[in-house]
Amino acid sequence: MQDSQLQRQWKSVFAAGFFTLLPLLLAVDLYIDDIERAMNGNRGWVKVGRPLADSLVEWLNFGRPATAIAPLHTFLAIALLSALGVACARVYGIRSPFWTGVASLPLMAQPYALQSMSYGFDSVFMAMALVCSVMAAILVHLRKSCRTVVVALALQLASFSLYQPAANGFLVMTGCLCVASGLGVLDRHWQVLSQRWRLLVSVVIYAGGYGLYRLILALFYEYKLNGYAAGASQLKPFDGSLPLGLVASVLEPFQLLVKDFSYLPVLLPFLLLIFSYAVLVIQWRPWPVALTAAAGMLLVLLLAPGGMLLLKDSFVRHPRVLLYFGPLLTNVMLQLFALAGRLKRPIWRFGALPLVWLMVVMSYAYGHSFAAQARFEQGRLSRIVGAVSVLQVRDSDQPMRYLMVKGTMPRSPVLRNTVRKFPLIDRLIPPLLEGDQTFSYRQLELHGLGLEKRNLDGMENVLPTSCQPSVEAICTSEFSLHLFSPDTLYLELAPDQAPVRPRT
Repeated sequence: MQDSQLQRQWKSVFAAGFFTLLPLLLAVDLYIDDIERAMNGNRGWVKVGRPLADSLVEWLNFGRPATAIAPLHTFLAIALLSALGVACARVYGIRSPFWTGVASLPLMAQPYALQSMSYGFDSVFMAMALVCSVMAAILVHLRKSCRTVVVALALQLASFSLYQPAANGFLVMTGCLCVASGLGVLDRHWQVLSQRWRLLVSVVIYAGGYGLYRLILALFYEYKLNGYAAGASQLKPFDGSLPLGLVASVLEPFQLLVKDFSYLPVLLPFLLLIFSYAVLVIQWRPWPVALTAAAGMLLVLLLAPGGMLLLKDSFVRHPRVLLYFGPLLTNVMLQLFALAGRLKRPIWRFGALPLVWLMVVMSYAYGHSFAAQARFEQGRLSRIVGAVSVLQVRDSDQPMRYLMVKGTMPRSPVLRNTVRKFPLIDRLIPPLLEGDQTFSYRQLELHGLGLEKRNLDGMENVLPTSCQPSVEAICTSEFSLHLFSPDTLYLELAPDQAPVRPRT
């Protein structure tokens, strides 16, 4: 009977995740770095400090080279996160398949998770990293034992080694469980430990996991890290500027949330969820306890970035870094459902449904926009490749070897319209061509233009400033193509009339 109920819960969560992410599964094939990996078979996650991810993808792909099998990894990610959703629901004593599916959806479909789930290669280990970190927190709150602490520490270390930002799911989960324990809404099996034990062991697990991770990197992988990883892992200077720097970092996620969701009617589902949760907490416990719980949830949100708060550079440029936002929403919903059940006020559970519907709408808008943008850019890429062929025919004695690219692909009409409502989607959908970026050349190679990259650095004064049609230049309203030297082409994309597209 128990196994049958677990299966029904898992199937409900998987179905919810599958149908919510269906547009992503259908529209997104090769996403940013996936293009180069699909073409060359390289992995390279060791270079960005994720050694376990390298090994995992090699096992899943039956050795080297890596091959494109999207959306299989995304299916696996949905399956893993569905199991995690069931585990989280069980902590709160939630047995309903429907409400388990509703509460688990933020783990995989909250707006900032869409980017992570888009990767054909990365999605599976990003999901596994979140599973490891959240399960580590659940184990810490289950029972007192050395074995539990060791297993939780190993899971947290694995999370850091798979995808560093996902390890902060541990902080969110353990903080929310501490608040839930104080309110008395956990299932009776999770309501037996003291708050002091929960907090103390949680600090040990997170700090120990991060310390072991940095030690392993320093001993075995530091010499392999690329410039991006080395720069992104630099810490703030520990001097008088540290407090202000920490405050600025704490406020960054809030600023991002305000930028993306502070306008009506998109803001209403968030407000309704918070209002429903607050009303039930006030009815369940006296005012002092309710205020303490509110302060605790705010503290969880503030400290959720964890070690990323100490990083020298901004950590919120990539939406996928806010993967921890999913466990936070899931816990709020589960606490809401648990409180509604204990107070015999089931109607309040519906306060979570508008936010779930917002996630569904955003997912489908993202899928449609991605497909439209891909069609829009592929047509322009085909015309660029055709123009290159014309110049090569005009000077067939000298083969072209190098290419320089300036400018960025504009938005399609569908994407321009969608970002008026959902600004976040503009950061989720990358331009295929983004000037002098390495993946721009891989995009062109994918469409038949296999020229080597030549950097634009220091060449501003010698690049053409205008385009006049000739045997050495092709000028269109979309782009201009110049024969810069006997073996080098210079491609300049026409400036977009809309604001510059953000990098992702």
